[in-house]
Amino acid sequence: MIGRLMNKLGGGTGALALCAAGVVTVAAPQPAYASDWGCQVVLCLATPGSPTKYAECVPPITKLWNALATGGGFPSCTGVGIKTKSAKHGYTMTVTQTDGTTSRYSLDTRYQTVTQQ
Repeated sequence: MIGRLMNKLGGGTGALALCAAGVVTVAAPQPAYASDWGCQVVLCLATPGSPTKYAECVPPITKLWNALATGGGFPSCTGVGIKTKSAKHGYTMTVTQTDGTTSRYSLDTRYQTVTQQ
């Protein structure tokens, strides 16, 4: 199918157009999706500013604060390692992604704030 498209577009010009279309497709910002609560929490906590900056993050983060206030644990997210440790007024959380990069956060349950460390 790509070969027919290349023939139709005409050699070098077609190849250049196809490459340009590919670059535009890859470079365009894509929305992030999370299918379960744990992954939604990780995406929302990683949001610069406030974890409830976006309306889609309010329900999962509200559910997280309620779970932490009642002694529940952190949710899990497939493909991302989440390690939590109790702190004086909340938790510290380390998120390890599949590529090995880590992010650290401090969650203050008194004021329901998240600070990236």
